Amino acid sequence: MPTTIPDQNDVLATNERLTAENTRLTAELNAATELLDAAQTQLATAQAEAAKVPALTADLERSKAETAAAAAKLGDFNKAVAAEVQKLGIRPKAAEHKEAPADTDLTPTQRVLAAKGVGSIRELSPKLNA
Repeated sequence: MPTTIPDQNDVLATNERLTAENTRLTAELNAATELLDAAQTQLATAQAEAAKVPALTADLERSKAETAAAAAKLGDFNKAVAAEVQKLGIRPKAAEHKEAPADTDLTPTQRVLAAKGVGSIRELSPKLNA
């Protein structure tokens, strides 16, 4: 079989085709490289954020413990206040509020006494009666 040598036009056409393909592949490579760079940047950012998770989790757990401790202290404080209020002779029921009567002939003091269900200021506190 004899070897055929391509003519100049065939060589030029092949060269143009390969040059166009090379240009296309170079553009695709550049685009892929840009995407890879962007992905690597996103990965680095995600890894930096992920590294913060254990510290944030520890902070969250510490905050939960502090909140629970504060709630317990608040409960103890409320109990202590209630005990002190009882020492002063104020009954828990005395703190309940009833609507003042609508009688406009009563003074403000008389309205409060009527709302509390007593006839005098002395009746509001057992300590005052002692």
